[in-house]
Amino acid sequence: GLAEASQRPGNFIGLHFFSPVDKMPLVEVIVARQTTRATLAQALDYVKAIGMTPIVVNDSRGFYTSRVFSTYVLEGLAMLAEGVAPALIENAGLLAGMPVGPLALIDEVSSELIHKVNQQTRADLGAAYIERPGEAVAERMVALGRIGRKAGQGFYDYPEGGR
Repeated sequence: GLAEASQRPGNFIGLHFFSPVDKMPLVEVIVARQTTRATLAQALDYVKAIGMTPIVVNDSRGFYTSRVFSTYVLEGLAMLAEGVAPALIENAGLLAGMPVGPLALIDEVSSELIHKVNQQTRADLGAAYIERPGEAVAERMVALGRIGRKAGQGFYDYPEGGR
């Protein structure tokens, strides 16, 4: 983990903010096995002092929210591959309490990023890697150049100068 590179692993702490910070109050407070209780307490006090909401996570691949995020968007892509209508996928996400549907969310972060994370995870895990439903759809969107809002097109079209 990240703390292994530290000369003082007991003082190691990570803070993972989300973008845009002004709209995303959640902060992952990342602890290692060696992180002391005092270090954790200081980090929690700091996150609360800046008006954010902390959750404590272990130093591991994806922490907590990235695992939830990837499951949400990849399951949306899997549903698309299974032939579920995009509008139904988006509305199911909203009805489940998510602020935006999985396809719109992918457009915001980019299919390209999803695909690169999948490739890096495959490289890092080697034979232990298990392909997840939906990965092929992200790869196809990249091949088509429909990588999301930053390219003007993804699952939705984004006219120049429009929203």
